[in-house]
Amino acid sequence: MNWQLQAFDSEDFIKNYWQKKPCLFKQAFVDLKSPVTPEELAGLACEEEVYSRMVLEKGEEGPWQPHYGPFTESDFLSLPESHYSFLVSECEKWIPEFAELLELFRFIPRWRVDDVMVSYAPTGGSVGPHTDEYDVFLIQLYGHRNWKYTNQRVDNPVLLPGLDLAIMQDFKADQDHILEPGDMLYLPPGVAHHGIAVDSCMTCSVGFRAPTAIETLESFTQEIDARDIGIHRYSDTNLEVGRHSGEITKAEIERFRQMTTKLLDQPVDIWIDAVAKLLTDTVANEESPASKVSNIEELLQETWVANTESRFLYHRHATSIRFYCNAQLTLLADTPCALEFVQYLCDGYQVDPSFVKSYAQEVELMDLLISLVNNGMIVAMLDN
Repeated sequence: MNWQLQAFDSEDFIKNYWQKKPCLFKQAFVDLKSPVTPEELAGLACEEEVYSRMVLEKGEEGPWQPHYGPFTESDFLSLPESHYSFLVSECEKWIPEFAELLELFRFIPRWRVDDVMVSYAPTGGSVGPHTDEYDVFLIQLYGHRNWKYTNQRVDNPVLLPGLDLAIMQDFKADQDHILEPGDMLYLPPGVAHHGIAVDSCMTCSVGFRAPTAIETLESFTQEIDARDIGIHRYSDTNLEVGRHSGEITKAEIERFRQMTTKLLDQPVDIWIDAVAKLLTDTVANEESPASKVSNIEELLQETWVANTESRFLYHRHATSIRFYCNAQLTLLADTPCALEFVQYLCDGYQVDPSFVKSYAQEVELMDLLISLVNNGMIVAMLDN
């Protein structure tokens, strides 16, 4: 499938819309054909390793009931005729065409990409008015969906009580549009939105990661703990006297605060590792790697691709290139050859025999490649 964005100016988009305000692109994709049918999507939702969910607006146990996969055929046969949705996440792992779609968004850092989710809904189907704390591109694959949304982010929305889903109680839209196949809607974080199926339809959403400060701090504390840096303990050489033993004083609280904030003032390489490991942390393949190699000759026997669970990124620091895969760090000398090599890997290109031959004399890079294979981070490409 050949995804082609029509008349899209990435520089203008970043300057005027990215994380600022919504933008509707009519016929962003001309003659768009969905790479998946509703039946195929339902089949994916029945697979054990696929994350899927359903939302029933008028469920037997109450409104806006979420249900989580894997589902069975009988689950789909028992669905009502309308007012439900089912959604499948990480479709880029299972449907190659959606992995190709992500290539169109390379003007945004690759590590920011979360996944491609595809949703199906019959007439009236919806997941309710809500907000998300991440950027998203909503692409209409087929059918029509009515999108209502605000112009600005909505902070602290009032939610319907007693629900497992965060459904807004008082949703007021500024915009109201019906998207048809090929239309694309961009929504920045916090913008309230409500998509309702006009007819049987499917929508693809490209979402972007936005780690929280808490998640970043957790990764940082894990990094300093691994380095045995955070072992400094509380001390009180100026312990107050004449106070009640059950009280913790303002001075004592201040000592704890200073002890903790001082811990944050660490060399930049610790922060680099903490952030990069957070961004490349992923669900590890618990099974043993399908392939094991020990030398270049064995690498030449296959064409290799990144494991669908793998996340790569790199950072140039001082005289080294810090290459990260699945929260593991490899230090490489910062040479033009090494830089070209890791950029190629991070861009997700296939490692075929010609690629291996072009770097065969680079021992450090070949060792890295062998390690990636033997740890299941890249795998042999299956023949079609």
